[in-house]
Amino acid sequence: MKRQILLFSILAASLSAVHAQVAFRPYVGINSHTITKDFQDAEWRSALGYQVGADLQIGSKLYIQPGLQLEYAKNKFEILGTGINIDVKRTSLRIPVMVGYSLGKVDGDFSFRIFTGVNASILLSSSAEDFDLNKDDWKNAVFGWNVGAGLDFSIIFIDLGYQMGLSEVFETIDTGSKDNLFYGNAGLRIRF
Repeated sequence: MKRQILLFSILAASLSAVHAQVAFRPYVGINSHTITKDFQDAEWRSALGYQVGADLQIGSKLYIQPGLQLEYAKNKFEILGTGINIDVKRTSLRIPVMVGYSLGKVDGDFSFRIFTGVNASILLSSSAEDFDLNKDDWKNAVFGWNVGAGLDFSIIFIDLGYQMGLSEVFETIDTGSKDNLFYGNAGLRIRF
């Protein structure tokens, strides 16, 4: 009987420790995408987009953070010498997996974090008004590497990051273009 009580106590303590180190983090944010190489007779310009998503922060000081987000990206495509600017919009499902380190008290009112990790972006749709650039011209999935920092204020957090594109973004056009982006997210930390 004592052995069963000891085993149950160890199991309960372990579950409690793991349970206290998980946070669900829904968020909204903004982004600015940069296509790295222009076409011969046209230039890409950044425009403001947005995203909504959620992730799990698992761990305390050292943590892993898998997530899902729906991302709306915008760019301007300027055809040189014509004054024509075309709005290019893309919707993607982004799947980031970050690893981070928290400086400060994790369960306190304030903490500073640094993080890095990879993400896959799966293209859901694309549109360009009055221009022949559609979903088939973009790769279905691209990968990126992220670096960033975040602040936690009690149940609120703010993250700022930069993604370097690791794969080419165009399927039908051979430009070697990659997609880099700055992003900022703000949301809630719901700790379990």
